[in-house]
Amino acid sequence: MVSTRRGFSSFSVDDLDAARSFYADTLGLRVTTLDEGMGLVVHLGDGAPVYVYPKEDHTPAAFTVFHLAVDDVDPVVDDLTAKGVTLLRYDGFDQDDKGVARGFMEGGDGAWFTDPAGNVIGLMDGDGVAQLLAELG
Repeated sequence: MVSTRRGFSSFSVDDLDAARSFYADTLGLRVTTLDEGMGLVVHLGDGAPVYVYPKEDHTPAAFTVFHLAVDDVDPVVDDLTAKGVTLLRYDGFDQDDKGVARGFMEGGDGAWFTDPAGNVIGLMDGDGVAQLLAELG
């Protein structure tokens, strides 16, 4: 059995400065910089740490690296698009003109975009998100 002290998620980027600017300035998340170019820590709303590390031969993740649970996807999408963020569109999701998938996650709405390194980040709201968050603890 694995005995853990603490866990965290992580992913790579090809440009730490661009990542720091995006996560701090564009998304408005709290970001701390680790010493000696070791990377960044992106602190999500509940304080959960996400370690973002530099990798010269970075390849964007082929999946959503994390989701941001928000009260209402629409104003967040409006704010992000005003800042030049382009929402992703996926086959199989009925997305509206703004790029929002209505009824995603048991009645909530969802949207996806990439960071400067091409990693996918999701937004979600609604009752399904509240239930998922409760189950995640």
